[in-house]
Amino acid sequence: MKKLLFAALFLLISFGARAQPTTDDQKWNTLISSLEAEDWVPANELSLALLNSIPAAEQNGNQAAVLRYMYILSESGLMDLEKVTKKEALKKVIGFVGKPILLPGHPVSVKQKFNSITSASNGCDTLFVTATNRKGTSIFAFEYIVLKTKWTEADLNANAGKIWRLGGILKTIKVEGDMFKRFKLMINEGTAEEQRQ
Repeated sequence: MKKLLFAALFLLISFGARAQPTTDDQKWNTLISSLEAEDWVPANELSLALLNSIPAAEQNGNQAAVLRYMYILSESGLMDLEKVTKKEALKKVIGFVGKPILLPGHPVSVKQKFNSITSASNGCDTLFVTATNRKGTSIFAFEYIVLKTKWTEADLNANAGKIWRLGGILKTIKVEGDMFKRFKLMINEGTAEEQRQ
């Protein structure tokens, strides 16, 4: 399911981007395959290489926002495997604060579930995603999204089971946990867009 969501997200941003060389398409395909396989080293390297190849004028666009999230996710995977320390991981992503970030689509749920959009404990003003590995045995990030247009409890209930993509401006990022290390992302000026299947 995650591969389908990353692929859909890639297609969506590709239509908005200018035509790219075949080598970039191959890199994107390899990146998506690496993320799906949870092969964090190539996912980390490719997401950063693709992000660095985006012109400065396009750094606030959707493509860069998606790549930032992919890089954060892969960095968390490396931290989970103990290939990088908490300090090293945070140093690599702290520069994303203040920049747009775009999460992959997730199903909305009225109950707390992994890899689903739910309300945070303080109510529907803040949406929450617990990003995990495919098996749900490693938590990679707690993601808090404060939407510009707030959702009510009725909105949450009406959208249960539907796939939505959240994004916004990364306000803060930090590393939590000692035994089970993970990122905590606070995203402001959040946007929510339903993904049609």
